[in-house]
Amino acid sequence: MKTISSLALSLLPLLAQAATLDTARIDAVFAAYTADTPGCALVISQGGKAVYAQGYGLADLSHRVPIRPDTVFDIGSVSKQFTAVALLLLEQDGKLRLDDSLQQHLPELATALPQRITLRQLLQHSAGLADYNELLILAGEAEENVTGDAEALRAIRAVPALNFTPGSSWSYSNTGYFLAAQVAERVSGQKLDALLQARVFKPLGMSATHVRTDHTQVVPKRATAYRPADEPGRYAINMSNWNQAGDGAVQSTVLDLARWDAELGEPKVLGKALVQALRTPGRLADGTPIAYALGQVSNEYRGLPRVSHGGSWGGYRAMQAHYPGRQTGIAITCNIASANPPRLLNEVADIVLADAFAEPAPQAAVAGAAPPAGFDARRFSGNYLHAEGFGVLQLSAAPQPGSMRMRIGFGASPLFAVDADTLQNSLGTLRLSLAGDGGTLSLTRRADPLRTERYQRLPTLGGDAGDLSGLVGRYRQPQLGGDLQLLAGRDAASLTLQVGVDPEPRPLQAVAADLLAGPGVLLRIERAAQGRVTGLAYNSERVRRLRYQRD
Repeated sequence: MKTISSLALSLLPLLAQAATLDTARIDAVFAAYTADTPGCALVISQGGKAVYAQGYGLADLSHRVPIRPDTVFDIGSVSKQFTAVALLLLEQDGKLRLDDSLQQHLPELATALPQRITLRQLLQHSAGLADYNELLILAGEAEENVTGDAEALRAIRAVPALNFTPGSSWSYSNTGYFLAAQVAERVSGQKLDALLQARVFKPLGMSATHVRTDHTQVVPKRATAYRPADEPGRYAINMSNWNQAGDGAVQSTVLDLARWDAELGEPKVLGKALVQALRTPGRLADGTPIAYALGQVSNEYRGLPRVSHGGSWGGYRAMQAHYPGRQTGIAITCNIASANPPRLLNEVADIVLADAFAEPAPQAAVAGAAPPAGFDARRFSGNYLHAEGFGVLQLSAAPQPGSMRMRIGFGASPLFAVDADTLQNSLGTLRLSLAGDGGTLSLTRRADPLRTERYQRLPTLGGDAGDLSGLVGRYRQPQLGGDLQLLAGRDAASLTLQVGVDPEPRPLQAVAADLLAGPGVLLRIERAAQGRVTGLAYNSERVRRLRYQRD
């Protein structure tokens, strides 16, 4: 379903200036969103002007309200750049420096977090802090529960152990941005929304944009968020009642995001130095470069530089990208959890910027293609442990010659052989390289070419996985107050994991002695000297070595 609001109609004169846009092809990207489904809003900006804005699908299924360019969405982590702007503005004011320590501005955290963490490390995800979103879920808080700053701070204090030494590595963490917002509010004496309204949103004319930290607040024109229900073609409401700010919580429209894009292209309110700081990639303490800047990812798409960020919260999904060399921006907001704005945005960019890309559009691997010479799926097959010990990548042969199946985190996808030592996904955005000895696997992503993840092959388990039934039981995290349950699986060699309030138990597989892997989690079983199970250590990408005691 495509709709044009009165605001979008006012853009029609600008559409005439963008005659090269193939709007029929652009609309076709969103063909899955109809008069019977949730959907998305889109804006395309060129030269600081919104030149195309559309809504697809419904903002409210109950009342059949269509999505329009002025429909308000929660933009999830696209919010992070605004938190970074708040700290940069306060740095300009001389009230703080990004190289100040967190403890300098929030001294009450010094006991729980004694290691020096800088504000810059918070903003560049190199502080090593466990993710408070995941900690709250592990503590038993569902997204539907009402939580605020106090609950988040309690979880952060309860799990003070860092994932790594600050500045030594990179791992996405919402905690950094939540704490950055706490610093901004402490230093400025204002709530984050008040600060941003006065110095960013109102000066830029972003009249529909605000930071929402009250789940009871009525937001005019706000879309309801959904997830697919069990029955095909049906949907369930998927909204959160968490009230923290900094890592998310900004409500906005694609038209307002076009106004923000104009500022990124030609700063008039914030100044060029601040906008340049936002998009300058960071470095680790040893000088290793990272693609993440300050609330924005600075990388390339098809050889064209861009700064971008995605967002996900409840059933809301969002993505914004700015292409500095072409003075072009694209923003997409959606109200269905199954939407994939990064993919949608790339498809729109392929149309809008077709003449600008240095590299051809990625083409999906051709099914049935002959495998390259020397490729042997058996050489790749197996389980590989991440070098930092928090996850397992699993590779297995697929029926199609020259292809394999990869499981990592919560996802599974087919991979195709490039040569005897290299696999990639269908669009070439993820690549795996196997060392000559067959023991080390390197993973790179096109979105973050500066970072290589390394995995070490785990020894093959002899025979079957053994009897895991002795691990069944409840495990308690005393500081958080939450628990995990290991439940009996279909047989004695299998288990499932019930994590906090997750509705579905996760299947677990033994990948080594006392090492269990499942979607997004790795469990290390801990035993007393006599072999009695005493507890386990929970590991994920964002929360590592969290110890649980067996009840």
